Amino acid sequence: MSTVTLDVTERTLRQKADRQLLRWQARLETHGFDRVAPWGGAAVLFAVLLALALARSRELSAGGDLAEFAQSAWLIGEGFRPESTLLGGNYLAEQAAFVVYPVAVVVDVFPTVTTLLIIQSLALAVTLVPIWRIARDVANLKMGSTMAVTFAYGVYSAVHDINLADFHPEALALPALVAAVLCALKERWIPYWVLVAVVLSTRADLGLAIAGLGVLLVVEGRRRTGVATSIVGLGWSAIAILVVQPAYAGGSYPHVEAFDRYGQDNPYDVLWGIISAPHEFLGDLASQENFFILVSLLAPVVFLPVVAPRYLLPGVPLYLLYLAADVPEGQLAEAQQTVPITAFVFVATVFALQRSGHKLVERVRVDRRVVWAVVLAASVFFIRDAASSPYEEPWQWGRRDVVDGARLEAADMVPEDAAVRAGDLILPLIADRSRLYALDTIEVDRLRDAAGPAAADVEYIILDETTAPGEADQADGFRINLQRLGWELVSDSEGIRVFRFTGEDSTPDVSVDDADETS
Repeated sequence: MSTVTLDVTERTLRQKADRQLLRWQARLETHGFDRVAPWGGAAVLFAVLLALALARSRELSAGGDLAEFAQSAWLIGEGFRPESTLLGGNYLAEQAAFVVYPVAVVVDVFPTVTTLLIIQSLALAVTLVPIWRIARDVANLKMGSTMAVTFAYGVYSAVHDINLADFHPEALALPALVAAVLCALKERWIPYWVLVAVVLSTRADLGLAIAGLGVLLVVEGRRRTGVATSIVGLGWSAIAILVVQPAYAGGSYPHVEAFDRYGQDNPYDVLWGIISAPHEFLGDLASQENFFILVSLLAPVVFLPVVAPRYLLPGVPLYLLYLAADVPEGQLAEAQQTVPITAFVFVATVFALQRSGHKLVERVRVDRRVVWAVVLAASVFFIRDAASSPYEEPWQWGRRDVVDGARLEAADMVPEDAAVRAGDLILPLIADRSRLYALDTIEVDRLRDAAGPAAADVEYIILDETTAPGEADQADGFRINLQRLGWELVSDSEGIRVFRFTGEDSTPDVSVDDADETS
């Protein structure tokens, strides 16, 4: 009797829970909530992403990439061409990112670095809105499934990594790319072409992702627009890579060295190398490291995109090229390369859920267990992989120690019109100037040997010993060598040394090898 009673009680409680859940779903399935919810979710996500980005910036963890874009945007705001001394040339040579011009208009009015971080976090957060609209208006998913997909996006590791990886204009392509898919599927062609132009303005090779989108439209039955889209995408990438970037880079494609395993002269040589030796290309793609990367991109959404491959494939060819390229490694260093694949991962996830469910009157209902699996997987892989994972203790970010204070004081000591050379952590603090150079202390065997090259073309040098190689005697050797070249040590606090060129040798009568004794 007791067993029967327990079974009846359990069944009764389950029925009550189901009825209560259905009531809540009915309240959420209203037009008003559907209209407001994505913007509310985007606002919450924006607040979280911006807080993380500003905290990282405040503790001076940002680096050279942020300084490069900040200097280029500042130069445009001042009426100059974006001839960045940090890059050693025109910013447009890097990726033909013409979006730097409208961004420069904004940062000319507000503080440069903070404004760039706000723009990037806003772009990443607002991407949630077109994802929501695809799920609701195109795939006709019910509210629970839609909220699960947008939650997965909000905790997606790649999104958080992009947010913390300094500033990259490719981040602005993410909302435009997803919104372009939405407009295409709803046949809103004027905003569609505007969004395509925005995507192309952020990076030269994103034309390949646009070409992939065109193929998708052809498969979806929108043949004329799809063909036109592919032509525009491929045409822009070809023009940008073969004409625009070399024109700003002195006649050569600036990134050919990333593919020097396949060809070393020009993009044609690289392409022929891939075609003539596909086994090498496929071998590079099949590396263990790339396998782990692909798992980290698909596992947070329970590998659902493979159920709707046509919506995933537009971003695959370009991402395979990224995986094969020899680029700086690291979670944040490679973050911007995940932009195109991230867009199509979530588009494909939406339609995979649609296929796995069954249609009721108007909406597609997905099995509750699949929905919760998405939420659980997204949470687990955020905790495991994201740069802002709880294991990274992001609530501790934003605090400054005495070394950070010394860095800020050093930056304030340099006149705004002076040419200066500094390390990566200090560069964003002094990016608003025309003559700014990176102090490279990593590529030398001994720090003291960097003094001669560091003294060229500048009037101030800021040495951050906390990030420099070698022992204390190396830093003292650097100081002595600089003083022999006519430099004066004007500040030395917490390992942050500021040097100013005076033209007078102020070196004590001691050899460099005895520098550790003089200290």
